[in-house]
Amino acid sequence: MKRVLFLLLTAALALVFLVTIAQDRHRGWVKYQRQFLGTLKGAERRGIARGVHQTIVQGLDRVDRCTTCHLAATKPQLGLAEQPFTAHPGQYLQWHPVEKFGCTVCHGGQGLATEVKAAHGEVPHWEEPLLRGPLVQASCRQCHGEVSTIQEHAPLLVQGQQLFTAKGCYGCHAVHNFGQTVSVDLSEVGAKSHQLIEADFEMMPGPHNRIHWLRRKLAHPRVLNPGVPPEALPRGEEEVFPSSMPFFGLEMADIEALSVYLLSLKAEDLPASYVRPPHTPPEPTYASAVTRGRAVYEHYGCTACHGIGGVGGRRNPNNGLAEEAPSLLYVKAYYGDHVEALKQVIRQGRQPAPRADPHRPNPPLYMPAWKERLSEEDLEALIAYLFALSDRLPAAAVGDLL
Repeated sequence: MKRVLFLLLTAALALVFLVTIAQDRHRGWVKYQRQFLGTLKGAERRGIARGVHQTIVQGLDRVDRCTTCHLAATKPQLGLAEQPFTAHPGQYLQWHPVEKFGCTVCHGGQGLATEVKAAHGEVPHWEEPLLRGPLVQASCRQCHGEVSTIQEHAPLLVQGQQLFTAKGCYGCHAVHNFGQTVSVDLSEVGAKSHQLIEADFEMMPGPHNRIHWLRRKLAHPRVLNPGVPPEALPRGEEEVFPSSMPFFGLEMADIEALSVYLLSLKAEDLPASYVRPPHTPPEPTYASAVTRGRAVYEHYGCTACHGIGGVGGRRNPNNGLAEEAPSLLYVKAYYGDHVEALKQVIRQGRQPAPRADPHRPNPPLYMPAWKERLSEEDLEALIAYLFALSDRLPAAAVGDLL
Protein backbone atom coordinates (compact mmCIF):
# COMPACT_ATOMS: atom_id res chain seq x y z
CA MET A 1 0.00 0.00 0.00
CA LYS A 2 2.81 2.41 0.90
CA ARG A 3 4.54 1.59 -2.36
CA VAL A 4 1.39 2.36 -4.36
CA LEU A 5 0.91 5.66 -2.46
CA PHE A 6 4.55 6.55 -3.13
CA LEU A 7 4.14 5.86 -6.86
CA LEU A 8 0.94 7.93 -7.01
CA LEU A 9 2.56 10.90 -5.24
CA THR A 10 5.61 10.64 -7.50
CA ALA A 11 3.36 10.63 -10.57
CA ALA A 12 1.42 13.65 -9.24
CA LEU A 13 4.65 15.52 -8.58
CA ALA A 14 5.91 14.73 -12.08
CA LEU A 15 2.57 15.90 -13.53
CA VAL A 16 2.79 19.21 -11.63
CA PHE A 17 6.36 19.62 -12.88
CA LEU A 18 5.30 19.02 -16.49
CA VAL A 19 2.33 21.41 -16.18
CA THR A 20 4.64 24.09 -14.77
CA ILE A 21 7.04 23.68 -17.68
CA ALA A 22 4.13 23.86 -20.14
CA GLN A 23 2.82 27.03 -18.49
CA ASP A 24 6.24 28.65 -18.58
CA ARG A 25 6.49 27.98 -22.31
CA HIS A 26 3.34 30.04 -22.86
CA ARG A 27 4.05 33.02 -20.59
CA GLY A 28 3.93 36.45 -22.19
CA TRP A 29 7.63 37.16 -21.82
CA VAL A 30 8.51 33.82 -23.51
CA LYS A 31 6.36 34.79 -26.49
CA TYR A 32 8.01 38.20 -26.73
CA GLN A 33 11.50 36.70 -26.57
CA ARG A 34 10.64 34.14 -29.22
CA GLN A 35 9.25 36.88 -31.51
CA PHE A 36 12.28 39.11 -31.04
CA LEU A 37 14.88 36.39 -31.46
CA GLY A 38 13.13 35.33 -34.66
CA THR A 39 14.01 38.70 -36.21
CA LEU A 40 17.74 38.35 -35.48
CA LYS A 41 20.56 36.73 -37.39
CA GLY A 42 22.71 34.04 -35.83
CA ALA A 43 25.51 36.30 -34.60
CA GLU A 44 23.03 38.81 -33.16
CA ARG A 45 21.03 36.10 -31.44
CA ARG A 46 24.06 34.73 -29.62
CA GLY A 47 24.38 38.01 -27.74
CA ILE A 48 20.86 37.72 -26.26
CA ALA A 49 20.34 35.43 -23.27
CA ARG A 50 17.01 33.64 -22.95
CA GLY A 51 15.03 33.58 -19.73
CA VAL A 52 14.22 36.24 -17.16
CA HIS A 53 16.58 39.23 -17.27
CA GLN A 54 17.09 40.83 -13.90
CA THR A 55 18.82 44.06 -12.93
CA ILE A 56 19.70 44.49 -9.26
CA VAL A 57 20.17 48.18 -8.46
CA GLN A 58 21.83 48.12 -5.06
CA GLY A 59 22.08 51.89 -4.73
CA LEU A 60 18.28 52.24 -5.00
CA ASP A 61 17.43 48.95 -3.27
CA ARG A 62 15.27 47.70 -6.13
CA VAL A 63 15.14 44.85 -8.65
CA ASP A 64 13.84 45.34 -12.21
CA ARG A 65 12.98 42.70 -14.80
CA CYS A 66 11.75 45.06 -17.51
CA THR A 67 14.43 44.04 -20.04
CA THR A 68 13.02 40.52 -20.04
CA CYS A 69 10.51 41.77 -22.64
CA HIS A 70 12.17 45.05 -23.66
CA LEU A 71 15.18 43.23 -25.06
CA ALA A 72 16.33 46.03 -27.35
CA ALA A 73 16.06 48.83 -24.77
CA THR A 74 19.82 48.86 -24.22
CA LYS A 75 20.71 47.63 -27.74
CA PRO A 76 19.62 50.34 -30.19
CA GLN A 77 21.29 48.56 -33.10
CA LEU A 78 18.71 45.75 -32.75
CA GLY A 79 15.65 47.92 -32.10
CA LEU A 80 12.43 47.44 -34.08
CA ALA A 81 9.54 49.79 -34.74
CA GLU A 82 7.02 48.36 -32.29
CA GLN A 83 6.91 47.80 -28.54
CA PRO A 84 8.29 46.01 -26.63
CA PHE A 85 11.15 45.77 -29.14
CA THR A 86 11.97 49.46 -29.61
CA ALA A 87 15.24 50.95 -28.43
CA HIS A 88 15.20 53.51 -25.63
CA PRO A 89 14.87 56.97 -27.22
CA GLY A 90 17.54 59.67 -26.95
CA GLN A 91 20.72 59.44 -24.95
CA TYR A 92 19.05 58.93 -21.59
CA LEU A 93 20.64 55.54 -20.97
CA GLN A 94 24.08 57.05 -21.49
CA TRP A 95 23.34 59.52 -18.69
CA HIS A 96 21.31 57.03 -16.62
CA PRO A 97 22.80 53.54 -17.20
CA VAL A 98 20.42 50.70 -16.38
CA GLU A 99 22.97 49.11 -14.04
CA LYS A 100 22.88 52.21 -11.80
CA PHE A 101 19.28 53.41 -12.20
CA GLY A 102 17.21 50.45 -13.37
CA CYS A 103 13.94 51.19 -15.16
CA THR A 104 11.12 51.65 -12.64
CA VAL A 105 12.77 54.55 -10.81
CA CYS A 106 11.88 56.67 -13.85
CA HIS A 107 9.08 54.77 -15.58
CA GLY A 108 7.11 53.44 -12.62
CA GLY A 109 5.47 50.02 -12.74
CA GLN A 110 6.29 46.87 -10.78
CA GLY A 111 9.89 45.85 -11.34
CA LEU A 112 9.71 42.26 -10.12
CA ALA A 113 6.67 41.31 -12.20
CA THR A 114 6.96 39.31 -15.42
CA GLU A 115 3.35 39.56 -16.65
CA VAL A 116 2.50 42.62 -18.78
CA LYS A 117 -0.32 44.12 -16.70
CA ALA A 118 1.42 43.49 -13.41
CA ALA A 119 4.75 44.84 -14.71
CA HIS A 120 3.00 48.01 -15.90
CA GLY A 121 1.32 48.40 -12.52
CA GLU A 122 -2.17 48.07 -14.01
CA VAL A 123 -3.45 45.71 -11.34
CA PRO A 124 -5.42 46.27 -8.13
CA HIS A 125 -3.57 47.46 -5.03
CA TRP A 126 -0.48 48.68 -6.92
CA GLU A 127 0.01 52.43 -6.48
CA GLU A 128 2.75 53.07 -9.07
CA PRO A 129 1.26 52.65 -12.56
CA LEU A 130 3.52 52.97 -15.57
CA LEU A 131 4.23 56.60 -16.49
CA ARG A 132 3.56 56.63 -20.22
CA GLY A 133 4.86 59.15 -22.72
CA PRO A 134 5.49 62.67 -21.36
CA LEU A 135 4.35 61.65 -17.86
CA VAL A 136 7.75 60.06 -17.30
CA GLN A 137 9.14 63.60 -16.95
CA ALA A 138 7.59 63.63 -13.46
CA SER A 139 10.37 61.30 -12.30
CA CYS A 140 13.15 63.75 -13.18
CA ARG A 141 12.45 65.91 -10.14
CA GLN A 142 13.47 63.08 -7.79
CA CYS A 143 17.12 63.79 -8.56
CA HIS A 144 17.14 67.13 -10.37
CA GLY A 145 16.17 69.71 -7.80
CA GLU A 146 16.69 72.55 -10.29
CA VAL A 147 14.30 71.47 -13.04
CA SER A 148 15.03 74.55 -15.15
CA THR A 149 18.46 73.06 -15.91
CA ILE A 150 16.83 70.09 -17.69
CA GLN A 151 14.09 72.04 -19.47
CA GLU A 152 15.20 70.68 -22.85
CA HIS A 153 14.49 67.13 -21.67
CA ALA A 154 11.55 67.79 -19.31
CA PRO A 155 9.63 70.75 -20.78
CA LEU A 156 6.26 69.71 -19.35
CA LEU A 157 7.68 69.42 -15.84
CA VAL A 158 9.08 72.95 -16.03
CA GLN A 159 5.86 74.28 -17.58
CA GLY A 160 3.77 72.61 -14.87
CA GLN A 161 5.89 74.12 -12.10
CA GLN A 162 5.50 77.56 -13.65
CA LEU A 163 1.74 77.12 -14.06
CA PHE A 164 1.40 76.04 -10.43
CA THR A 165 2.84 79.42 -9.41
CA ALA A 166 1.05 81.46 -12.08
CA LYS A 167 -2.41 80.08 -11.15
CA GLY A 168 -1.85 80.94 -7.48
CA CYS A 169 -1.92 77.37 -6.18
CA TYR A 170 0.46 78.28 -3.34
CA GLY A 171 -2.25 80.53 -1.91
CA CYS A 172 -4.14 77.44 -0.74
CA HIS A 173 -1.69 74.53 -0.98
CA ALA A 174 1.71 74.08 0.64
CA VAL A 175 4.54 72.24 -1.10
CA HIS A 176 7.55 71.37 1.06
CA ASN A 177 6.90 74.11 3.63
CA PHE A 178 6.14 76.83 1.09
CA GLY A 179 2.56 77.97 0.55
CA GLN A 180 -0.55 78.09 2.69
CA THR A 181 -2.71 75.65 4.63
CA VAL A 182 -6.19 76.62 3.37
CA SER A 183 -6.36 73.27 1.56
CA VAL A 184 -4.43 69.99 1.57
CA ASP A 185 -0.63 69.84 1.59
CA LEU A 186 0.58 68.63 -1.81
CA SER A 187 4.17 67.82 -0.85
CA GLU A 188 3.66 64.10 -1.49
CA VAL A 189 0.60 64.06 -3.74
CA GLY A 190 2.61 62.28 -6.45
CA ALA A 191 3.11 59.28 -4.18
CA LYS A 192 -0.06 59.37 -2.07
CA SER A 193 -2.49 56.52 -2.20
CA HIS A 194 -5.64 57.50 -4.06
CA GLN A 195 -7.50 56.71 -0.84
CA LEU A 196 -5.63 59.56 0.89
CA ILE A 197 -6.23 62.24 -1.74
CA GLU A 198 -10.00 62.12 -1.25
CA ALA A 199 -10.49 60.52 -4.63
CA ASP A 200 -14.18 59.89 -5.22
CA PHE A 201 -14.07 57.38 -8.06
CA GLU A 202 -17.88 57.21 -8.15
CA MET A 203 -17.76 60.61 -9.85
CA MET A 204 -15.39 59.59 -12.65
CA PRO A 205 -15.05 56.82 -15.22
CA GLY A 206 -12.11 54.42 -15.10
CA PRO A 207 -9.28 53.78 -14.98
CA HIS A 208 -9.27 54.55 -11.27
CA ASN A 209 -5.75 55.62 -10.42
CA ARG A 210 -3.87 58.71 -9.27
CA ILE A 211 -2.95 59.87 -12.78
CA HIS A 212 -6.51 60.03 -14.08
CA TRP A 213 -7.83 61.47 -10.81
CA LEU A 214 -5.39 64.39 -11.07
CA ARG A 215 -6.36 65.05 -14.67
CA ARG A 216 -10.08 65.06 -13.85
CA LYS A 217 -9.58 67.21 -10.78
CA LEU A 218 -7.64 69.83 -12.75
CA ALA A 219 -10.18 69.85 -15.58
CA HIS A 220 -13.37 70.00 -13.48
CA PRO A 221 -12.66 70.39 -9.73
CA ARG A 222 -16.29 70.35 -8.59
CA VAL A 223 -17.31 67.34 -10.67
CA LEU A 224 -15.26 65.08 -8.39
CA ASN A 225 -16.25 66.94 -5.21
CA PRO A 226 -19.76 68.32 -5.86
CA GLY A 227 -20.69 68.68 -2.19
CA VAL A 228 -23.80 67.40 -0.40
CA PRO A 229 -26.80 69.68 0.33
CA PRO A 230 -28.59 69.41 3.71
CA GLU A 231 -31.66 67.71 2.23
CA ALA A 232 -29.48 64.83 1.02
CA LEU A 233 -27.95 64.26 4.46
CA PRO A 234 -29.28 62.55 7.59
CA ARG A 235 -31.04 64.85 10.02
CA GLY A 236 -28.58 66.98 11.99
CA GLU A 237 -25.64 66.48 9.59
CA GLU A 238 -23.92 69.65 8.38
CA GLU A 239 -24.03 70.71 4.74
CA VAL A 240 -20.97 69.82 2.67
CA PHE A 241 -19.91 72.53 0.23
CA PRO A 242 -18.54 71.72 -3.26
CA SER A 243 -14.80 71.87 -3.79
CA SER A 244 -13.54 75.41 -3.29
CA MET A 245 -10.88 74.90 -5.96
CA PRO A 246 -11.64 77.35 -8.79
CA PHE A 247 -12.46 76.25 -12.29
CA PHE A 248 -9.49 77.58 -14.24
CA GLY A 249 -10.66 76.57 -17.71
CA LEU A 250 -7.33 74.88 -18.40
CA GLU A 251 -6.40 73.68 -21.86
CA MET A 252 -5.48 69.99 -22.19
CA ALA A 253 -1.80 70.92 -22.63
CA ASP A 254 -1.88 72.82 -19.32
CA ILE A 255 -3.64 69.96 -17.56
CA GLU A 256 -0.98 67.55 -18.77
CA ALA A 257 1.83 69.87 -17.64
CA LEU A 258 0.30 70.37 -14.19
CA SER A 259 -0.29 66.60 -13.88
CA VAL A 260 3.39 65.98 -14.60
CA TYR A 261 4.41 68.50 -11.93
CA LEU A 262 1.99 67.14 -9.31
CA LEU A 263 3.11 63.57 -9.99
CA SER A 264 6.68 64.75 -9.39
CA LEU A 265 5.88 65.81 -5.82
CA LYS A 266 7.21 62.92 -3.76
CA ALA A 267 9.25 62.46 -0.62
CA GLU A 268 12.13 60.43 -2.01
CA ASP A 269 15.10 59.32 0.09
CA LEU A 270 17.67 58.72 -2.63
CA PRO A 271 21.41 58.35 -2.02
CA ALA A 272 23.34 61.62 -2.27
CA SER A 273 25.25 60.37 -5.32
CA TYR A 274 21.99 60.41 -7.31
CA VAL A 275 20.77 63.86 -6.29
CA ARG A 276 21.51 67.22 -7.92
CA PRO A 277 20.29 69.76 -5.33
CA PRO A 278 18.82 73.10 -6.45
CA HIS A 279 20.96 76.23 -6.46
CA THR A 280 20.04 79.28 -4.41
CA PRO A 281 18.56 81.76 -6.90
CA PRO A 282 19.99 85.28 -6.99
CA GLU A 283 18.05 87.99 -5.18
CA PRO A 284 15.72 89.64 -7.73
CA THR A 285 15.76 93.37 -8.38
CA TYR A 286 12.66 95.48 -9.08
CA ALA A 287 12.12 98.79 -10.84
CA SER A 288 9.66 100.01 -8.20
CA ALA A 289 7.77 99.06 -5.04
CA VAL A 290 4.67 98.35 -7.15
CA THR A 291 6.61 95.95 -9.37
CA ARG A 292 7.97 94.18 -6.30
CA GLY A 293 4.49 94.06 -4.78
CA ARG A 294 3.06 92.42 -7.89
CA ALA A 295 5.83 89.79 -7.70
CA VAL A 296 4.95 89.16 -4.03
CA TYR A 297 1.24 88.90 -4.91
CA GLU A 298 1.93 86.31 -7.62
CA HIS A 299 4.71 84.44 -5.78
CA TYR A 300 2.59 83.72 -2.72
CA GLY A 301 -0.46 82.65 -4.69
CA CYS A 302 -2.88 85.50 -3.94
CA THR A 303 -4.33 85.00 -7.44
CA ALA A 304 -5.90 81.70 -6.32
CA CYS A 305 -8.65 83.54 -4.41
CA HIS A 306 -8.45 87.18 -5.49
CA GLY A 307 -7.83 86.56 -9.18
CA ILE A 308 -5.20 87.85 -11.59
CA GLY A 309 -4.79 91.56 -10.96
CA GLY A 310 -7.00 91.38 -7.86
CA VAL A 311 -10.29 91.30 -9.75
CA GLY A 312 -11.77 88.65 -7.40
CA GLY A 313 -14.69 86.49 -8.43
CA ARG A 314 -13.58 83.13 -6.99
CA ARG A 315 -16.62 81.30 -5.64
CA ASN A 316 -16.73 80.86 -1.86
CA PRO A 317 -20.04 79.40 -0.59
CA ASN A 318 -21.68 81.25 2.31
CA ASN A 319 -19.16 84.07 2.22
CA GLY A 320 -20.72 87.34 3.39
CA LEU A 321 -19.42 89.15 0.29
CA ALA A 322 -21.73 87.79 -2.42
CA GLU A 323 -20.35 84.27 -1.81
CA GLU A 324 -17.12 85.23 -3.58
CA ALA A 325 -13.56 86.03 -2.63
CA PRO A 326 -13.50 89.84 -2.57
CA SER A 327 -12.04 92.01 -5.29
CA LEU A 328 -8.96 93.99 -4.28
CA LEU A 329 -9.57 96.89 -6.63
CA TYR A 330 -11.15 98.90 -3.81
CA VAL A 331 -8.43 98.37 -1.20
CA LYS A 332 -7.10 101.92 -1.51
CA ALA A 333 -10.59 103.39 -1.15
CA TYR A 334 -11.22 101.39 2.05
CA TYR A 335 -7.78 101.50 3.66
CA GLY A 336 -6.10 104.57 2.15
CA ASP A 337 -6.12 106.34 5.52
CA HIS A 338 -5.76 103.16 7.60
CA VAL A 339 -2.66 101.41 6.29
CA GLU A 340 -1.87 99.82 9.64
CA ALA A 341 -5.32 98.22 9.75
CA LEU A 342 -4.68 96.72 6.31
CA LYS A 343 -1.31 95.40 7.49
CA GLN A 344 -3.02 93.70 10.41
CA VAL A 345 -5.54 92.01 8.13
CA ILE A 346 -2.69 90.65 6.00
CA ARG A 347 -0.57 89.65 8.99
CA GLN A 348 -3.33 88.03 11.07
CA GLY A 349 -5.64 86.83 8.30
CA ARG A 350 -9.38 86.47 8.67
CA GLN A 351 -10.24 82.99 9.87
CA PRO A 352 -12.97 82.04 9.27
CA ALA A 353 -14.37 84.31 6.60
CA PRO A 354 -17.60 86.10 7.62
CA ARG A 355 -20.71 84.00 6.98
CA ALA A 356 -23.67 85.19 4.96
CA ASP A 357 -25.97 82.73 6.79
CA PRO A 358 -24.98 81.94 10.40
CA HIS A 359 -26.90 78.63 10.20
CA ARG A 360 -24.74 77.30 7.37
CA PRO A 361 -21.09 76.12 7.66
CA ASN A 362 -18.11 78.47 7.44
CA PRO A 363 -16.96 79.34 3.91
CA PRO A 364 -14.22 76.93 2.77
CA LEU A 365 -11.90 79.76 1.67
CA TYR A 366 -10.50 82.20 4.20
CA MET A 367 -7.73 84.77 4.47
CA PRO A 368 -4.73 82.96 6.00
CA ALA A 369 -2.17 84.68 8.25
CA TRP A 370 0.96 85.90 6.49
CA LYS A 371 2.87 87.31 9.44
CA GLU A 372 5.37 84.42 9.49
CA ARG A 373 5.88 84.42 5.74
CA LEU A 374 6.08 88.02 4.54
CA SER A 375 8.97 90.30 5.45
CA GLU A 376 8.17 93.89 6.34
CA GLU A 377 9.71 95.01 3.04
CA ASP A 378 7.51 92.59 1.06
CA LEU A 379 4.45 93.70 3.01
CA GLU A 380 5.12 97.36 2.21
CA ALA A 381 5.59 96.51 -1.46
CA LEU A 382 2.41 94.40 -1.51
CA ILE A 383 0.38 97.32 -0.13
CA ALA A 384 1.86 99.64 -2.75
CA TYR A 385 0.71 97.18 -5.42
CA LEU A 386 -2.79 96.79 -3.91
CA PHE A 387 -3.22 100.57 -3.78
CA ALA A 388 -2.09 100.81 -7.40
CA LEU A 389 -4.93 98.48 -8.45
CA SER A 390 -7.40 101.31 -7.91
CA ASP A 391 -6.03 102.92 -11.07
CA ARG A 392 -8.04 100.34 -13.02
CA LEU A 393 -11.33 101.72 -11.68
CA PRO A 394 -13.29 104.59 -13.24
CA ALA A 395 -12.94 107.78 -11.18
CA ALA A 396 -16.67 107.75 -10.39
CA ALA A 397 -16.49 104.26 -8.85
CA VAL A 398 -13.74 105.36 -6.45
CA GLY A 399 -15.49 108.62 -5.63
CA ASP A 400 -18.69 106.79 -4.60
CA LEU A 401 -16.76 105.03 -1.83
CA LEU A 402 -15.03 108.10 -0.39
